[in-house]
Amino acid sequence: MKQRILFGALMIAVLVGLLVLDWRLGLPGGWRIVGVPVGGLLGLLIAVGALELVRLVRMANLPVMAGPAVLMAVALATGPLWMQLLPERPANPLNLWLLATPGVVIIAFAAQMARYRLDSPIGRVAATIFIPAYLGTCAACILALRISAGMPAFLVFLAAVKFTDIGAYFTGSAIGRHKLIPWLSPGKSWEGLAGGLALGVIAAVAIWWALGHGGHSIIDGWRVALFGLAMGLVGQFGDLCESLLKRAASAKDAGRLVPRFGGVLDMIDSPLIAGPVALALWPLMGL
Repeated sequence: MKQRILFGALMIAVLVGLLVLDWRLGLPGGWRIVGVPVGGLLGLLIAVGALELVRLVRMANLPVMAGPAVLMAVALATGPLWMQLLPERPANPLNLWLLATPGVVIIAFAAQMARYRLDSPIGRVAATIFIPAYLGTCAACILALRISAGMPAFLVFLAAVKFTDIGAYFTGSAIGRHKLIPWLSPGKSWEGLAGGLALGVIAAVAIWWALGHGGHSIIDGWRVALFGLAMGLVGQFGDLCESLLKRAASAKDAGRLVPRFGGVLDMIDSPLIAGPVALALWPLMGL
C-alpha cells in the first residue's frame, strides 16, 4: 500500500508539472501548436500501451503485426497535433480525420499481403486493426478535448476519471463487500464504485472552482458534477474493458512497468474509454 501511494504521488507530481507547462505554452504568445506536452506524453503512453496490448493478444493465441499496430496507434493518437500543422485548416476537419480509419485498414491489409500472405489473414488483420482502433482513436479524443475545449475541461475530465479510480480502490479495499462483476473483476465492489463516483464528482467540482469558475453559476456547478459522474461511470466501464482483455489472455496485469500499478494500459484504461464520451458531452454542458 505504501509503495503504491509513493509511486502514485510521484506520477501525479510529474503530471502536474507537465500540465502546467502545457498550459503556459498554450497561452497567447506561446507555441502555435496547442497541446504539445500532453500530446507527447500521450503518444509515449500509447506506444508502450500498444506493445502491452500486442503481448496480451499473443498470450490469447491470436496473431498480430506488432510494428504496424504500434505505429498506427501512435499516429492516430497524436493526429490532433499534426492537423494543426496544416497550412490552411480544412472547412470540415472531421472529413479529413475520417480518412484515418480506412487508412489503418488499408495498411493492415497491405502488411499482411507483403509478409504473411495467406497465413491467418482474418485473425491477424483484425487483431492489428483492433489495437489502433482502441488505443489510437480513443487517445485522439482525449487530446482533441485538450485542444478544442481547453485546459479547464481537460483537467475536470482527468480529475473525474482518475479520482473515481482512486476512490473506488480505497473504498473497495476498506468496506467492499458486494462484488460488482465477480467473473470479470473480482476486486471491484459496489461499495467501491459508489465511493469512487462520489470522490470523482467532488474532485471535478473542486477543480472547476479552483480554476476560478465557481462563481459563474450554481447551475454550472451542477453541470460539472453531472459531467464528473458520467466520466466516472464510463471510466469504470473502461477499466472493465481492459479486464476483459486480460482475462482473455489469462494475465493479471497488462505489464510490469510501474511497481504496484502494473503496466501503462492498466493506468490509462479508464481515460481511454471516457475520452470519446467527454469530447461529445462537454460541448453539450454549455460551460
